[in-house]
Amino acid sequence: MTCCTKCFNDKEIIGFILQESTYEGTCDSCMAPNSPLIDARELEEYFQPVIALFKPLSTLAITVANPNLLHEKLQETWNIFNLPTSAAVNTLLTGILADSIVPDDPLLVEPVEIELLFNPSLPGDVHEKKWENFAEEIKHVNRFFLNETIDLDLLVDLFKNFTRTYSKGKIFYRARVSDIGGFEPGEMGKPPAEKTTPGRANPKGIPYLYLSTKIDTTIYESRSTYLDYISIAEFKSIESIRVVSLRAIAEISPFVFGDQLSNYITHQKYLARLEKELSRPIRRFDKELDYLPSQYLCEYVKSLGYDAIEYGSSFKTDGINLAVFNDIKLEAKTVAVYEITDVNLEFKKPAP
Repeated sequence: MTCCTKCFNDKEIIGFILQESTYEGTCDSCMAPNSPLIDARELEEYFQPVIALFKPLSTLAITVANPNLLHEKLQETWNIFNLPTSAAVNTLLTGILADSIVPDDPLLVEPVEIELLFNPSLPGDVHEKKWENFAEEIKHVNRFFLNETIDLDLLVDLFKNFTRTYSKGKIFYRARVSDIGGFEPGEMGKPPAEKTTPGRANPKGIPYLYLSTKIDTTIYESRSTYLDYISIAEFKSIESIRVVSLRAIAEISPFVFGDQLSNYITHQKYLARLEKELSRPIRRFDKELDYLPSQYLCEYVKSLGYDAIEYGSSFKTDGINLAVFNDIKLEAKTVAVYEITDVNLEFKKPAP
């Protein structure tokens, strides 16, 4: 049975097929013509660490509200396949695993769940609770000599899986509300230390350079409003930039982790909590103390030698922001002035 790049949504699998395919033809799985093909069984090694996470509900001795078969759980959790029907997904998955799992194996024909998620002492839950205790202590009990610390060694190991490098020449953006005359490039960097107010990433008096990867994201982050003028600087990296990326933790391909996948699964909620702390918008009535836990996290990332920490935007669904510690690797090239001509406000009652 053959498969092709059009059978999948997952970028890691698509990349593997493009790299390993040696011929083209009509795909057995999705019937796409003139496609780069591989035998589905060539993907088995990729899938094995993922499949090993799952066990039949009968083996786990549990019941769940909405039981699903393995191919359904894979789609629900990671949206790996790009096929028109659930049956087609099941057929391809069975073909991928043909050399190691027989078609009537309970793993393929019975409802399954990820075994680690039903561990009553799930490490991720434990660490998330430790974060809450740590946050409470650093805000209200001890500031510098803490009794309740987060597991820094664990973070070092986890961050290795979320390290990315932006190459020299990458463009980023920063926005500042201005008048119609705008700012000069030299005025668009981080603020001077004596004027630096605390943010979710930076402590008071320690400035970081906050950037976005797209113009529209940095406009949203600036909180500019109707008829404001806004200066947007284009920053260019003059060296490669090494960052810890906590963006879209739940959407990362399971195939990037290899034999470290279990460690990621058990701590996924914990990592998502860390990103949430960073991406949460600053509100007018926030207290400076609320920023201490995420500032501590960023200071630790900086101490490990990273140039920046990357996180999602709470204002723009697909937005990417960076808090840059090592801004000497970036240079403001140009500044353009824009006028905000429309603001659409959405609103809802907060949950009780």
